Amino acid sequence: MGSTMQEVSKIFFVAFWVFSFTLVKSQECSTGTIQYENVQKSDLLKTYQNGATVKVNCATGYIGSYKLQCENGNWETISARECKKKPCGHPGDTPNGDFKLTVGSEFVFGARVKYTCRPGYNMASRIDYRDCRIQGWDNAVPVCEVVKCSPITNSDDVIASGNIEEPSFGDVIHFECASFNKMLDAPEDIHCLENGQWSGKVPKCKDIECVAPEIPHGITNPAIKYRENDIIQYKCEEKYQPRPGKPKCTKYGWSIKPECEEIVCMLGSPTVGVYSTEPKGVSVFHVGEHVQITCLKTHWFYGTKQQSRSVKCQNDGTWSSRPVCEEMTCEKPEEEHLVLSYYYRYKQTYQLNADIQYTCEAGYKGGPSSRCTENGWDPKPGCIKITCSKPHIDYGTVKNPQNIYRADTHVVIQCDDGYEFYATCTRNGVWQSTGKCKAKPSVCAPFSLTHGFTRKSDRGYLYTCDSDYKTFDGKWWGEVTCQGGQWSDTPQCIPDKKCGKIPTVYKVINQGNRAFEDRERHEFECEVGPCCFHCANGKWQNQDCAYQKCPTPPYVENAVITSHEARTSQQSVTYECRENYSITGQQKINCIDSKWGNAPTCTLNGPKECLNPDQEINNAHLDEAISKAQYLDSRQAKYKCKDGFQFKDRSYATCSAGQWNYPQCIPVTNFQGCPLPENNINNATWSRANRKAYYTEGDTTEYRCNEGFRFEAQSFAKCSAGKWTYPQCIEDS
Repeated sequence: MGSTMQEVSKIFFVAFWVFSFTLVKSQECSTGTIQYENVQKSDLLKTYQNGATVKVNCATGYIGSYKLQCENGNWETISARECKKKPCGHPGDTPNGDFKLTVGSEFVFGARVKYTCRPGYNMASRIDYRDCRIQGWDNAVPVCEVVKCSPITNSDDVIASGNIEEPSFGDVIHFECASFNKMLDAPEDIHCLENGQWSGKVPKCKDIECVAPEIPHGITNPAIKYRENDIIQYKCEEKYQPRPGKPKCTKYGWSIKPECEEIVCMLGSPTVGVYSTEPKGVSVFHVGEHVQITCLKTHWFYGTKQQSRSVKCQNDGTWSSRPVCEEMTCEKPEEEHLVLSYYYRYKQTYQLNADIQYTCEAGYKGGPSSRCTENGWDPKPGCIKITCSKPHIDYGTVKNPQNIYRADTHVVIQCDDGYEFYATCTRNGVWQSTGKCKAKPSVCAPFSLTHGFTRKSDRGYLYTCDSDYKTFDGKWWGEVTCQGGQWSDTPQCIPDKKCGKIPTVYKVINQGNRAFEDRERHEFECEVGPCCFHCANGKWQNQDCAYQKCPTPPYVENAVITSHEARTSQQSVTYECRENYSITGQQKINCIDSKWGNAPTCTLNGPKECLNPDQEINNAHLDEAISKAQYLDSRQAKYKCKDGFQFKDRSYATCSAGQWNYPQCIPVTNFQGCPLPENNINNATWSRANRKAYYTEGDTTEYRCNEGFRFEAQSFAKCSAGKWTYPQCIEDS
């Protein structure tokens, strides 16, 4: 019994121990279950107890680490820096060479870069690559050495300059003959190529000679050999001419290339004033060809005053007459007795539609203005003598009469009743009198006097003014007489501070009987012209009249000015419409304070007519000529856009209510072009080869250097962004 119990106890203890051991084993962590890549596991235990922490390092060539903890048989990450390839940095540049990655895509562990040399250089290093290792890049940076060419040896008659002893890629050797009377038989410069060979042979010296070249459209003797300084003689076919200059044989060849150029006449871009050319768009004309040039309506042909003319290209490359439209102008008028305003006296020519202001000498009349038109001055400036015919006097006669009187002439008028007065022939050609004859009445009408009293006399009445009053002529008493039924004067008494009659010494014409207030200013008409006075405490003071200038009267289309009246403070003009036109508004307008009133208009009776349409407007020019009879309502005039422009909507102008409604031309999108290139610029001359009427973006045209010059770079001009980029010719040293 006792032994049996002992056996049972042993079995139970063993079972408990096995169970405990198994339970402990199941809570351990194995390093084989670590799933991170590129880690180093060889220095770790196979298993770790529950709760243990482990640092896991990265594999060789990688950087980073992980810290793990065993929890109930599983690894938990405490911290982590991912294992990445170790960087090596930049591998290093090599002069005159390049490199590229052949293994990998970044400069990190395991990458490889391969080096290559540029043209003209060879790889001097045995190893041409570098690998990224743990310690960094292995090997040294490869070296590229320049390619060498064979040395050049000087001879007795050939002088070589440059790096002749150790020439390398890119070196240029220049050769010259030791004698000025010799020339090279090969190019004067050779250069070392990238393959170590020279671009040409080493030249030798020979006697200077030139061979006659083949000249298109030219005639020469090819058998003749030319020595130094010889000038080649050659002729050109009809309509061709030798290139300017004399081709001379030099040690470098012909000083200028012998060529035959076609004789042409250049029209150039249309100038200001040119309306059209026919044929259109052509700028180069051959001998015998014509161009029809039409000027704008404001211009005419140079020297002829024609508005359209045909000119011919002549055998010498010149035009039969200058293809120039000049602006219409008028010469300074030089008529007798005409006095131009100060502003116009020193100007010799006037543009179309320009106005001039002028006056006439004393005793003459005309003007006062004229306009420059295509037919000259309109109206023609001129001055005629001012005269007055014999005046007709009712109830009286003129003493010592004559048929014609000059301006400023005075005559005495004697009335039938014995009363006398005088009249003056004014500068306007009309009579101005100081009185008037009337039928002789039997008695004079009675009158009344305020601020005074009267007493009858043998001839009429005597009168005296009250205190602080005076007679109109400034006295304290006066007398009036009855003559032919009229009183000799109008008796009146005015306050002492007012001004009445102006002293007779000033010879005022028709002053009237108005009394003027103190400090009042007024302009009168005197025998010598306009005169001004100032009333100061009952006495007149003479003053200069400040002349207020008026501008040219407003221009009224289809009207003429029939009269012009000018005074110091006011001017006036009278308009009259041409036949079949009616005036609208005031026929007579005044200029007050230097400003003219509203001008009238002249309207055609019947359908409204439009004037000639503009030749050029809104970047368009008139294309279809139509007679003036057609310029009525709803009529049209066809237009064309200028180069580089297109119509916004319609292509014609319409006459409506006497006004033209014009089309509009707008720029063509992305249009860029260049004008004709310069003929002579930067010591170069335009060759005119492959000439074009228009040049657009990217077009080129050839030039040639003048004698004694050579191109610095390219030999052509290029059109770019609407401008030419021209070649440069420098002195041929």
